[in-house]
Amino acid sequence: MRGFQAASFTLSDKTETILKNFSASYSQPSCIVLRSKIILMAAEEKNNTQIAKAVGTTYSTVSIWRNRFYNNIDLIAQTEEYDGPDSEKKLSDVIKSVLSDKQRPGKEPVFTPEQIMLINELACKNPKDFGCELSCWNLASLAQEAVRQGIVESISIASVQRFLKFAGIEPWKNRYWLNSPEKHDDPETFKKIEMICSIYLQASELAECSTEVYSTDEMTGIQALERKYPDKPVRPGSPALHEFEYIRHGTISLIAFLRVADGRIQTPYLNSTRNEGDFCNAVRQLISEDADKNYIIICDGLNTHKSEGLVKLVAQECSLTADLDIKGKEGILKSMKSRESFLMDENHRIRFVYTPKHSSWVNQIEIWFGIINRKLLKKGSYTSVAEMAQSILNFIKQYNLTAKAFNWKYTG
Repeated sequence: MRGFQAASFTLSDKTETILKNFSASYSQPSCIVLRSKIILMAAEEKNNTQIAKAVGTTYSTVSIWRNRFYNNIDLIAQTEEYDGPDSEKKLSDVIKSVLSDKQRPGKEPVFTPEQIMLINELACKNPKDFGCELSCWNLASLAQEAVRQGIVESISIASVQRFLKFAGIEPWKNRYWLNSPEKHDDPETFKKIEMICSIYLQASELAECSTEVYSTDEMTGIQALERKYPDKPVRPGSPALHEFEYIRHGTISLIAFLRVADGRIQTPYLNSTRNEGDFCNAVRQLISEDADKNYIIICDGLNTHKSEGLVKLVAQECSLTADLDIKGKEGILKSMKSRESFLMDENHRIRFVYTPKHSSWVNQIEIWFGIINRKLLKKGSYTSVAEMAQSILNFIKQYNLTAKAFNWKYTG
């Protein structure tokens, strides 16, 4: 109170140094900086009104912290007498604790941890299991169902939202997922994946021994879309505006070969179709660059990757004289399985390795398809298929200038 004598005290050199450091600090909380200034001015025997005016606070705030420090002078003095390791840090911690707010008990929580857990558990279940004809929960229906089940007597939508947000549960969101029909513990599937990963890890060494490793696939139906109106550029505080309406100018397919050793794209093949002949032509174009090298080509199990034409191409390029027989009847060409065995033969100069079913994620070219889609095609605007094709080729040329091998760590 204003009529009483203000607490008076003196500071030791150690305490004064620590308080001065606090008062000039940019890393300490602002409340600690303010209160340190109050104590330093109080030690100079200035009255509370003068201090309040100087530091820009109220009379009562100065009085509270002046008295708090005065009442803990003995504790600070005892700490100063400590002469062990980290004595300065210990004194600093004690002074900071004296100038810090005391922990308050706060208001009793309305909902128990068990109730919150049950609401979160409910959000992870199917609404139809509880007679709610909904495809997914929303906040209002969750709140109603929690009350109906007797989990809580009443609850607001805001409380349900807070619980779900803290737990990271968003029942109204989903993403597509493909369940593989193959058994997850199928040893053959993992054996194929391990073999592909092993080839990836040896790609650089194989390249030094004249064996090139390529990852390939088709990017089909790439649409040449022209935005009806030009984009509006990005501005401070506003994103770029992308026109919603567009004009179709046709589609094109891209067959790309990723050189695993250095990440470069080789001999991209663009055409309006994507059939057996297209893939054979793309492979022929790739291997024609160096007829003396061996090739390991990783791709998925699409029928065009195990075709009659591809078998004949490999037989021709590898100078194989074996009788291929007749497609669908006998010999190497009889079935897709027999053609696959021929194309995977490790004794051939050109060898294909196939990813297991629903395992395209093992194929590195899929990573690159994601890159070109994000960086070029997703927001591109083209007046013709020819313009888009040239843009794709320009992108590949530019990409190859700084291309690097993907840092493949998965071993199967």
